[in-house]
Amino acid sequence: MRREALGMTQDELVQIYDGRASGPSVDMCAEAGREDGNEICSVQVLRRIENGGVKRVKIDVFRRLMMRMGLLPERIYASLLVTECRGLRLKSEIHVHMNRQEYEEAEKKLQKLGTLLVPGYPRNEQYLIERKARLAYKKRETEAQEYLEILYGALKYTIPKLDEIDIAEWPFNMNEFDILFDIVNAYHNMKEREKELEILLKLKKNVERQYMDGNHYVVWHMCVLEGLSQYMCIAGQIDESVVFCKIGIEECKKQRILGDVFCFLYDIAWGKETLIRKGMSSEEVFDEQREAAIKKERAFCKKLLVQGYYLAMAQGDVHGAERIKRLYEKWYPEAVKLL
Repeated sequence: MRREALGMTQDELVQIYDGRASGPSVDMCAEAGREDGNEICSVQVLRRIENGGVKRVKIDVFRRLMMRMGLLPERIYASLLVTECRGLRLKSEIHVHMNRQEYEEAEKKLQKLGTLLVPGYPRNEQYLIERKARLAYKKRETEAQEYLEILYGALKYTIPKLDEIDIAEWPFNMNEFDILFDIVNAYHNMKEREKELEILLKLKKNVERQYMDGNHYVVWHMCVLEGLSQYMCIAGQIDESVVFCKIGIEECKKQRILGDVFCFLYDIAWGKETLIRKGMSSEEVFDEQREAAIKKERAFCKKLLVQGYYLAMAQGDVHGAERIKRLYEKWYPEAVKLL
């Protein structure tokens, strides 16, 4: 996928250039080159590797191919490079604090993490810039437009030619994908709906190529589906929202995780209740059959919200549970209260 994203043919990828030649990652390739030949491997071998016909690739060949495409092979998935293992634990804790809107605590731990990061590593710098920018934005210390500019600048730490790539085709790492979702959320808050939808649809196409490992795939897929579901809800395209929600729920069942199920249940209930209320406001007369159908549909919506509430609580997502509770009690004040 990266070879195609770089616009390289299989012949170009296996070719070793000297320092005078032109082409992607020339310097890296010259450094990795062999004296006894002008190819990393044969095109036939590369074709078998890409088609899955080679189960084990020689480490020397793997490293040369990765470096030919501008990658350090041992750090393809490493989002941070730390001097101590507790740095990775701090990163997880910062993520939890930000989800719980505990911004002061997140800021303190981010400062500690900064002292444990290896300086000069682009992904470390990228991560710090993104986290600091998100904290400032959440605390309303930064305007949306400035926030967007910082995020695009952070992406260029690892994708210098960002303006030239197709988001749907480029293989991202975890830091880059997180930043892209920050960008989507910023466009959402700015009410730039067309830009928000454009990026979401490209990210959906990107994730569906499944070039990442299983853990990354399911997390990123859930993020995209949730974003599309919420977009469709706001746009009044309830049926489309429900489709994305059902895909997300099935994906969680398939992966045997709770994931974002409670978010999808919330969106389905919100959409269906919204349609009920619009129908009631547009129709003056209701027969018994119509009233029975509405009653049944509302019972279903309540059930979804109750399930979503307890799933959120089981995952420790207090913010998500409170969001469901507020909607439930606003729409169904006569129903049995949630805890």
